[in-house]
Amino acid sequence: MIEGIKPLSEKPNTIQEFTVQFFADSVTIDGTVLPLGQVSADVLNIKDDALLELQDKNLAFARAVETQLWNPGIKKDSGMAATVQTKMNSAYDSIIILPLFRHIDLDNDFARNLLPLMLNKRPDEFKRLCDPQSMEASVFAGMIKKYFLIADEAVSFRTYVSAMLDVCFEGLKKRDSEHYAVGIYKFISNLELVRQIADTFPPYPSFMFLQSREATIEYATMPNPANIKQYMIAERMVFNSIGAFLHVDFFRGLMHGNVPRRCHNCSKFFLLTDGYDTRYCNNIAPGETERTCRKVGAHKKEAQKIGASLIQAEYKRVYSRLKARRYRGSISYDDWNKQVALAQEYKEQAEMGKISEFELKRLYKNI
Repeated sequence: MIEGIKPLSEKPNTIQEFTVQFFADSVTIDGTVLPLGQVSADVLNIKDDALLELQDKNLAFARAVETQLWNPGIKKDSGMAATVQTKMNSAYDSIIILPLFRHIDLDNDFARNLLPLMLNKRPDEFKRLCDPQSMEASVFAGMIKKYFLIADEAVSFRTYVSAMLDVCFEGLKKRDSEHYAVGIYKFISNLELVRQIADTFPPYPSFMFLQSREATIEYATMPNPANIKQYMIAERMVFNSIGAFLHVDFFRGLMHGNVPRRCHNCSKFFLLTDGYDTRYCNNIAPGETERTCRKVGAHKKEAQKIGASLIQAEYKRVYSRLKARRYRGSISYDDWNKQVALAQEYKEQAEMGKISEFELKRLYKNI
């Protein structure tokens, strides 16, 4: 056996296939315990540039395999193996820092030296790998496809789920599993919205938001994270794609009252747990060094309340003044209606932030 290759009986986790354990409202990934839905929220926050860069690196890796490894005119020596390995490592290193994969205990040293190891310690196997018609080459091609699939499914998940959360979840009256079911139904039944999203993607199956996913389910005993002296039964699931994992993580999270939500201050997603309802995350707010979005949001909310009260108070004063004039007969009925309508228009502009409270007062003095 090549040094670094684990026995199959240990089921080592790889990018192509990995095992996680679910219990209660949590998921365990190689010893890291996370609340259900946390990885989904983290994936929603992946920047477009990161996924585009990953796909560029995947393309460079695939081209190197096609033009170097599988090119019969290229000498199959250590230099060629190093060239292809370098392209592979570039894509690999961008994958393992992504949400989910950064929690998986991968054999990085082996993955980053796969081709040189095969060339030096399994030359016959490496020779077959260089034949695009061989079984080894077919397996390697499947690995390359998985690299591409990671970015594809991350893009699909981010696009569909962010639209679902923004359009169908923000208006929910409560934050619990029952109301989340309503949000899911609203999204699925909104065929026009789903069609519009689908139209933005190329016609590849990997870009579809699927209602069912494949996974192998096992059951095992494990120490209780809350009390390591106790054991518990956990559901262990084997996934062969990030899309399949995100499907389970997101929907199981909803079932337990956990849901990603877009922060109303910084626009990043954060995880609401146990039905807790807040519009702001607890990360450092943009432009701040200490205050979180939650603290900034609370301040804005209070300021909005005060501002709304001041605007309403100014409107009441001018309305009372106009009403007194009307009772005294100093203005006609038509002038009364016009000036009240103008006062209401100014109030609405102030409430929308189009004019300041100072400007509102100045305009009201002229009515």
